[in-house]
Amino acid sequence: MNGRKIKIGIIAGLLSVTLAGALGALHNGQLWAATGDADSSKVNRGLLGKKGAETEEDSTKKTKESLEDVEVYKGHLDTVILIYMCGSNLESENGLGTADLHEICEAYKKAGKSDQPVKFIVQTGGCNEWYPDFGIPSDKSVRYEIDGEKLVVKKESDIENMANPGTLSDFISWGMAAYPADRYGLILWDHGGGSVLGFGADEIHSGSMMRLQQLKKALETSEGHFSFIGFDACLMGTVETAYMLKPFADYMIASEEMEPGNGWYYTNWAGTLLKDPKASVETFGKQIVDDFAGSNEKNGDIYTLSLIDLSKIEAVYKKLMDFAGQSEKDLEADKYAVLSKARSEARDFGNGGYEQIDIIDYVDRSGIKGGEPLKKSISDAVVYFKTNIKNANGLAMYYPYDHLEQYGRMDQLLETLQFDKVYRDYFSGFCTVMAQSDDATKKGKGYSSEEWYRSDMEREYEKEALAKLPALLPYKKTGGKTVIDITPEDFDRMTYCGMTVWLDNGTNYMEMGVEHWSENTDDGYVVADFDNIWITINDAFVPFYMQDMGLKKTDDGKEYAYEYGYVPAILTRTVKPDKSDKDKKGKEEITEDYIWMRVEIVTDPFTDDDAVEDTTGTARVCGYWIYDDMESEGGDSIRNLKQLKEGDELAFVAYTYNYDGEYEEPCQMGDPVTVQKNGLEVSYCMMEGASTCIQFTLEDVYGNIYYTDWVRPD
Repeated sequence: MNGRKIKIGIIAGLLSVTLAGALGALHNGQLWAATGDADSSKVNRGLLGKKGAETEEDSTKKTKESLEDVEVYKGHLDTVILIYMCGSNLESENGLGTADLHEICEAYKKAGKSDQPVKFIVQTGGCNEWYPDFGIPSDKSVRYEIDGEKLVVKKESDIENMANPGTLSDFISWGMAAYPADRYGLILWDHGGGSVLGFGADEIHSGSMMRLQQLKKALETSEGHFSFIGFDACLMGTVETAYMLKPFADYMIASEEMEPGNGWYYTNWAGTLLKDPKASVETFGKQIVDDFAGSNEKNGDIYTLSLIDLSKIEAVYKKLMDFAGQSEKDLEADKYAVLSKARSEARDFGNGGYEQIDIIDYVDRSGIKGGEPLKKSISDAVVYFKTNIKNANGLAMYYPYDHLEQYGRMDQLLETLQFDKVYRDYFSGFCTVMAQSDDATKKGKGYSSEEWYRSDMEREYEKEALAKLPALLPYKKTGGKTVIDITPEDFDRMTYCGMTVWLDNGTNYMEMGVEHWSENTDDGYVVADFDNIWITINDAFVPFYMQDMGLKKTDDGKEYAYEYGYVPAILTRTVKPDKSDKDKKGKEEITEDYIWMRVEIVTDPFTDDDAVEDTTGTARVCGYWIYDDMESEGGDSIRNLKQLKEGDELAFVAYTYNYDGEYEEPCQMGDPVTVQKNGLEVSYCMMEGASTCIQFTLEDVYGNIYYTDWVRPD
């Protein structure tokens, strides 16, 4: 791997997988498809092909009759925290819900008594199997009061869909009726899919999720108001979520980025409330943020978490509408390329698959007039915020870019949330320009039939959006180096540059993976260069597909370059039978799963002298996803990473092609690796004497895709 990579606008995970597999590669000047990279509907995760994303029903009918029989708590309560815990695979695979319940119980233990004017009330469901610690059943919906170090059942019913807004509404109404208090907090615990997909993934009900408009219904029908609403879930720290919540809560606590697996740490802030039941939301809210940051920093994870004053969101909204109006003027003034470039370079979240970017970072890059008032309004609203990611500032926004097929759904959401028409018009115009690179749309079909499609913007950019370069980009020699034969000005219009690496093993080509790439000469050209340094796991070279890269920052001002991606492998492990399962009669089973192992790499900090990253740092395997389960488990969310165990055997998978560019069956790369007690060792090594080929794929601001032929590095 070369050490001089820079970000030119990352099209993360989804595109890199597609480029590596579905789009294929070039050989001898011909495009040939790699048909063996699994079902494309499964490869394109995130916003694409999200099965079970719709709830099975959408009932928010309030059951007032059931509230008549509620057993009402007799004492005075200052604060009640309602926790809506949809366990999903986070619990069934890793016991994360059970761990958080233990953390709350630990707070009671430290407080010394459970009879406090503070109550934590939990509803469980949405999980195939709960860890046995508290005896939570998976075939029932259960409401508990946390009483000291135990959970006391308060109500039990047949299993309900936790992604149904009616289920949430009923829990809130019941909780407020059963536990009258001076104030309430609500925590929504599970996966998060951002503004487009919403909250939750009910494992029992096919991974169904609750969209923002459905969450709005649940809050409206429950008729409750909260001191805060928090998401112990990924990607919910958006202006759309905050704007929807502002009638129902004073504060929101949420993350712009994916949450690491452990999520919030509950013991300390729960202890603060038990000690001071009237503590302000800002007091214990800052503690939630601090503990979240501290625990995840210790684990080496990237993170964001914000405490947002929802009374300030109306001001954010108004400034955002003004900003959208100016953006529309820029779009009409033929400045789409500038807007698109700013969008591609802005800090994005969720591997780029959820169409969410940091607002302030985008404003800074766009150069649009009216940006400063918007930035100030966000700074006023974000009361407290911690992150170790550079260019994350506390509040994200939906901004369509890679997944136009989802924009119609999001446009409907924006209309439901009553976002001003100028905002939706701008996005519709932006998407219309992007759609000009779509073949079906060029023929008067495709996106041109969508309600959001703007014919006026089509005419404005019809010629401008045409590809200005040949589909197969040539190479040339300059300064003794092989470079892609496009001008620096043309390269500046690119939003993605990916380099695919192949190893020539003497009989065929083995695909080593994809890097996001931008290696330039002094003249601004892309150099076709590769130093034959690649990733190894336990000294075995492995295919590695980069999904994202950026900069981590620390409190002392140091910056660390990081990148992460996945390594495909076959995991073989021996599973011992459950002792309670008499039918297995003590026999062990051997399982095999196709997995994606998440690998993270962090360099030593940049120096002020030369701004070049050092060649040392840290690298680790963070866990894995079972590929076939990814659609129903929130895609490649880092919250649902599973952990390797001692004795697991890994066979690394490489896609192969013959010398005519024809796809062959995947092959095992090197000998299998057995996981030892101390885990796996990740490092960079030189492929001594190896013969490698590289090929580039580029995409411009209009979505036109270009390729280069294979070339031997200089």
